[in-house]
Amino acid sequence: MDALQYNQIHVAPANRLAGAITPPASKSSSARAVLAAALAPGRSHVVNVATSNNVRAMMDCCRALGAEITDTGTGVEIVGPEELTAGTTLCPGNSGIVLRLLMGATALTRDVTFITPYVESLGRRSNSEMVGALRELGVLCTSTGPDDRLPITLDGSATHGGHVAISGRRSSQFLSGLLYLGGLLGEELTVTVKDQLKARPMVRTTLDVLRNAGVDVRASDDLMEFHVDGRQRFQPARHVVGSDPASTAALLALAASVESEIRLENCVLEELGGVLDYLREIGVDLVQDGTTLTVRGGGPLKPMDFDGSIAPDAVLPLAALAAHADGTSRFYNIEHLRYKECDRISDFRHELRTAGVDADERRDELIVHGSSEGVRGGVVVDSHYDHGVVFAMTLVALRSEDGLTIRNPQYAGQTYPKFFDDLGRLGVTVTV
Repeated sequence: MDALQYNQIHVAPANRLAGAITPPASKSSSARAVLAAALAPGRSHVVNVATSNNVRAMMDCCRALGAEITDTGTGVEIVGPEELTAGTTLCPGNSGIVLRLLMGATALTRDVTFITPYVESLGRRSNSEMVGALRELGVLCTSTGPDDRLPITLDGSATHGGHVAISGRRSSQFLSGLLYLGGLLGEELTVTVKDQLKARPMVRTTLDVLRNAGVDVRASDDLMEFHVDGRQRFQPARHVVGSDPASTAALLALAASVESEIRLENCVLEELGGVLDYLREIGVDLVQDGTTLTVRGGGPLKPMDFDGSIAPDAVLPLAALAAHADGTSRFYNIEHLRYKECDRISDFRHELRTAGVDADERRDELIVHGSSEGVRGGVVVDSHYDHGVVFAMTLVALRSEDGLTIRNPQYAGQTYPKFFDDLGRLGVTVTV
């Protein structure tokens, strides 16, 4: 059954899970690599590219800008144009990273408009940091409302280099978009982070992809200042994508939540700093052998705090897992999660409480008061347009007495289109 085609599904409690799964490719690395390849005149290859909705949206936008993209069976071959197509309308789907990277990449192009059908999700997210920085660099930006929401139109006929400061408190995506612009400018660009920088692993992913594409970015050790020399050019390259961190974290937490023996195979970890150590410390039997992770779940779990800035994509599944530990766990340094597909603190806390999990919040914290008994379940929870919420509420359902009904589960496809198919192979029962 393709669970993603239904408006709601019921996830039954699980007694035991077993089997082997290969996590999908990283959507964040794939999106960055596809764009870098599209900006390089010539032929590039992206190996192990993700098939998620976000990456498909990036490919569609790159095609509209003049790139040729061909499926090779093991990835995609991308031939970038000599010059991006002007006068285009681009739809980044419901993806903030696709939008912000493309805003940087098209900031030298005339008359590019960004729209989205997801008016209650991406359409509600502020882009003020990015729009303000682009205006300082000479880009004519027309946006919607005081928060610079979509639709947004850019005219880059007068774009120049120089120095620009940007906030990294709400998202690192704005910074990444500016670094892509730096690789296209004819002048030097210096970008300073003026306050905090959240999601540092994602910035490092951006730097790795840019450097692989021949763009030299000099970054300070604390990742608070970046310098890109002018007159660089994206070069054709071979990009190899690792495993998706959100999906991998979800599978690890799901396996740990109930009695199980699950192998994650061909697992090349990205942006999951500290997650494996955290799982071991709270009591999960986890063995890593090369690119295979084996989890034996179902044992008692200890409550423990987690710094969400080191692995933002892992926070929701780990918080759902913490609901089954005996005691209170704090997930802190996570204010930036409020500005994703949904408010991943308040909206997620609401769904936890609906399911019967005791949880509190502060501005940059989610506090989960766990119980090894699990929850009764038997209620309906909502996805809030967010794959992370779908993953996490699925975990809560597995440990409940009566399961959970998840409304709009199709948003798992933003990152992991085969999520419920793979869970079915492990023994999870999903019904309409």
